[in-house]
Amino acid sequence: MFKFLKLEIVHWDYWERFSLPLEADVITIVGPNGSGKTTLLDALRTLLCIDCSAGRDYKRYVRRNEKAFSWVRAVVFNERQKSGFRPFFPFLSDRVTLACRISKKGGDWQRQYLLADGEVEIEKLEENGNWIGVRDHRLRLEQAGLTPAIRRVLALEQGDTDKLCEYTPRMLLDLVFSVFGDQEVLDNYQKAKNEQMLIGQELEKLEEELHRLGASLLEAEARVRSFREWEDINKEIDTLSVEILPRTELADLYERIVSNRTPLRKRRLDLRARREKLDEFKRKMSDLHMLFEASKRKEEECELALKNARKDFDDRRVAVHDVERTLNEKKSLEELCRMQREGFDAPVLAAEQSERRERLEANKFELKTARDKLIILRERIAALKTGKRIHPEFVLDFRRTLESAGISHCLLMEIVEVVDPEWQKAMEGVLGPFAYIVLLRDPDDRRRAWELGEEMRYRHFVVAERSPLPEVMAGSMLEVVRFLETPPGWVAELLNRIRRVESVKDGSRLPKDVSWVTREGYHREYRGGRYIGVDAGKFRFGEAALRNMIAEAERESDELQARERKLSEENRILSRRIDDIQALLAGIDAAQKLMARSAEFAHAEKEFPALIQHMRVSQTILADCEGKLKIAQEERHELQSEQKLLENQTGTLKQDLIKEFTEFSMQRKQLVEKVVQYRTLRRPMPPRWYSRQARDELRTKYGSAEGVKSEIERLKKKLVESTWVTDPQVVEVRDKIKGDHSHLEETIQTRRIHHRLHVKATDEARESYINVLRATVRRYSHNVRSLGQLAGIDVAVEPPHLVNEDLALAQAGLNVKFDFDRKGMIGLNDGEASGGQQVMKSLILLVGLLMDETRTGGFVFIDEPFAHLDVFNIDRVGAFLEATRAQYVLTTPNTHNVNVFKKSDLTLVTQKRRHPEKWAPPVAFLRRERENK
Repeated sequence: MFKFLKLEIVHWDYWERFSLPLEADVITIVGPNGSGKTTLLDALRTLLCIDCSAGRDYKRYVRRNEKAFSWVRAVVFNERQKSGFRPFFPFLSDRVTLACRISKKGGDWQRQYLLADGEVEIEKLEENGNWIGVRDHRLRLEQAGLTPAIRRVLALEQGDTDKLCEYTPRMLLDLVFSVFGDQEVLDNYQKAKNEQMLIGQELEKLEEELHRLGASLLEAEARVRSFREWEDINKEIDTLSVEILPRTELADLYERIVSNRTPLRKRRLDLRARREKLDEFKRKMSDLHMLFEASKRKEEECELALKNARKDFDDRRVAVHDVERTLNEKKSLEELCRMQREGFDAPVLAAEQSERRERLEANKFELKTARDKLIILRERIAALKTGKRIHPEFVLDFRRTLESAGISHCLLMEIVEVVDPEWQKAMEGVLGPFAYIVLLRDPDDRRRAWELGEEMRYRHFVVAERSPLPEVMAGSMLEVVRFLETPPGWVAELLNRIRRVESVKDGSRLPKDVSWVTREGYHREYRGGRYIGVDAGKFRFGEAALRNMIAEAERESDELQARERKLSEENRILSRRIDDIQALLAGIDAAQKLMARSAEFAHAEKEFPALIQHMRVSQTILADCEGKLKIAQEERHELQSEQKLLENQTGTLKQDLIKEFTEFSMQRKQLVEKVVQYRTLRRPMPPRWYSRQARDELRTKYGSAEGVKSEIERLKKKLVESTWVTDPQVVEVRDKIKGDHSHLEETIQTRRIHHRLHVKATDEARESYINVLRATVRRYSHNVRSLGQLAGIDVAVEPPHLVNEDLALAQAGLNVKFDFDRKGMIGLNDGEASGGQQVMKSLILLVGLLMDETRTGGFVFIDEPFAHLDVFNIDRVGAFLEATRAQYVLTTPNTHNVNVFKKSDLTLVTQKRRHPEKWAPPVAFLRRERENK
């Protein structure tokens, strides 16, 4: 530490300028209250970068005098210490000038500090000084011994001298270590430990970084593997595309050539056989045509004979009817004669006549309707007998529209023939919903046919595609069906899927996924079972349906004819009765008419039996002609059906033959092209690529070119669907990360070894320094005990538990106890001491800090240290202040107690500013001359 030699103040508070000597150990500042004692101490504090008294700062003091600047300059000792160093090194003079210049800049007051070697006046400092800031100046003072702990002591305010005894044991120990310089060493050790801890944390971070780098290395390895796999897949794709695929395509082409040769030869033989079969069909067609023409002529002859027989029968029947009418007229005249003789009721007869006329009109209407239906039925029968079928009107309309558009077609019902009549009912139920499906003979007509179907709202399918029959499954519905033309594929598949069973019991034994149908038409499918059978009169498929239609039409025709005859007879009777009633009501003479026509009636009665006999003979002949005609029609119909079937078979065979021959020619051409293609593809390849062994290996590994393409597509799909690393630099990145990982791992190992050594060395060094701390505590304990003896106070110090442990050092404290007047030991701040005793404790603790044999000098500011002290204790304080060999700057108010000044070497006297003077009087001083000095 250093001591003050001189102080100079310019424009500080109400002082204009003065200079004071401070070369004394005990300096007492005396003056009335408000005369500037604390102001003078604050000037020294400002010079030393210490906070001013509470509620004050340096700006307060420089604002009052309304000057633009202020100076505080001091000259201090810079003597060499026992350690060999000067406080203000590198200044080598025994005296050093400290200066603080306060000036206004930018509207605010700012401090600047300066240190100069030797004693330099303010004017020279103004010219040549190198100014520094508060922080740098504070660091220079710390190097000179003014530690933060001493600054805290120097900042004690007026009346706060006893605050030191309020420190906790820990705070007191920290203060002791700070003042004696041990705290800096401890701080350095702690700093070293903190640095080592930071190094440990850095090592942990490096290890974390190593882990992250390891993870990055794993990721880099994964990326490299991904890149390698991507590269291998691309190479494999290239190999497959460039080499394997052409080889497999060549092998497949060779296999196709070999596999097509034998079927082509077989197909040539099959075409020859089918051509011969077509020629046979044509011969059969010619023979069948001759038979058909003969049956047709026979039918025409039968029709002519039937026509003549019917004409003869009709003539005979008319003659019989004429005679019957004449005889009936005779009966009517006889009845009229009887009624005229017996008499009659005219109103009743008139009513009967009216009623019979109504019945006659109704019968006539019914007769006309029956005859119209009979005409339609005869036309239908004639059409059916020629092989034509009767369809609903909407079907006829649509077919006429298709024919008008030139679209050749047929219905599904026209090409289906049931070969087993027992299954007709079941088959009708299965195919019934599809009877009116329109099958186009030219698939190219599909668009136009569909447009017409949309236009006419035709609700049944219009099918353009047909397929050859599949292999017929045993027991299926397809076995009992014959198609006159190629059907749609789905129709054949439908029939092929349905099994024929004799009963529901048999069908229930079949697996659940098998559809079946009984003879009666009970059908089971995946949706369940239901009855779909169709009665014989409603058949629509095959010759059986046509025969049933003809039979049904003829039966209906017979019923209508019987009804016609019955109605005609009823009408004849009604007409005769009406005429009889009319004759009665008109008053006709029936007896006279009967007599006038007696010869006619006698002739009719004579001829009637012969006419009846002739009519019966004609009727027998007519029935015989009808039977012959029916037989002839059936023969012609069978021949026509057979001819139609043969025509369809011939046409189908011809179309198939043309189609197959076209396909055969195309296949033969394709085979030739394949051979040429094979030779062309093989030419640039080495023989080992297309050898038999190479083909077998390719076939074993890949199967075919499609297998190679599938493999290529699979690999490409894998490339597309997966995420790949395609940058080749990932290998270099992996190598770089791997190198960094290895280097960092080695660095961590090396630094970990050094760190352990440094931690151990620091720990051992601090372990050794614990002895120094104990010595410092012993020295301070000795100082306070010695001061206590000087003051007549027993002082006991409990040494702290100092060991080389952070927690122990952090919790260690210095417990100091005092015994005033033999009343027992009291602690630092336990509330048992009086105010004066508190001051004595604080002064002992404070002065004990300055009693250091190794560090002489130093200074202390004590503001009114004699407060609360009696005369006896004032002498005690003066005694141990003098014993410390430090410089003390004390303040005291004006007092009559001269003991306050007993130990003072220099007394500074402050005075209040006298109004209206602007400046206060300079501080006066009084120096004591001691004989021993």
